[in-house]
Amino acid sequence: MTAGEILRRAGISVGAVRLALPRVDPDGVRVSVARSWFRMFWAPGITALALPWGVYLHPKRLNASAERLGVLLVHELTHVEQWRRLGTIGWLRCYLGDYLRRRRHGMAHFEAYRANPLEVEARALAGTFATG
Repeated sequence: MTAGEILRRAGISVGAVRLALPRVDPDGVRVSVARSWFRMFWAPGITALALPWGVYLHPKRLNASAERLGVLLVHELTHVEQWRRLGTIGWLRCYLGDYLRRRRHGMAHFEAYRANPLEVEARALAGTFATG
């Protein structure tokens, strides 16, 4: 399935997402269920992961309401945009560098994750598409 299909089911305008994320065409981003061996490498609590070419979901995310899944997809598509905007090395340097600096300065995992500027950007944009 594609991100565009999920967004349409959620009642989220694919055109509006394209305007907000100019490097991402939701109809061209594949959304797949992450296999258990892949999820073994995820940090605790992670239920979705974006890479430059697609989004991987934990199977339990498929049970979410259409709107919640759509908003999660906007969040993950923001990360796809970030990957494409910053490049692989740039994204890893920004994301992991910020996270590790915050951990080194005493922040707990979840606190460092939530404060990461790339996560803050993704949550903010996704929030603009939430209706409830």
